[in-house]
Amino acid sequence: MNEDIKTGDMVWVEIKGADQNYGYGEVDFVWFEKSINDQCFNFHCLINGGYRMGTKSKIIEKPCARMESKLLQSRKEYNEAMKER
Repeated sequence: MNEDIKTGDMVWVEIKGADQNYGYGEVDFVWFEKSINDQCFNFHCLINGGYRMGTKSKIIEKPCARMESKLLQSRKEYNEAMKER
């Protein structure tokens, strides 16, 4: 990804420590981290839940079918849970 990440962008990103090794969500905050020489961002993950951090170098350009399927499953489970409220 050659262009800078902006607030509001929807991104797939490799993350460690989550149920899945990736996340997807809307970028909420962006900054440049000198210590790792990379653009960083926070986002609300729609797959694993929670507020996560990612780096530009770990962005996934083309998600695989398994990833897309997991996103659909996660959204379906969320919608069902919200109906019960």
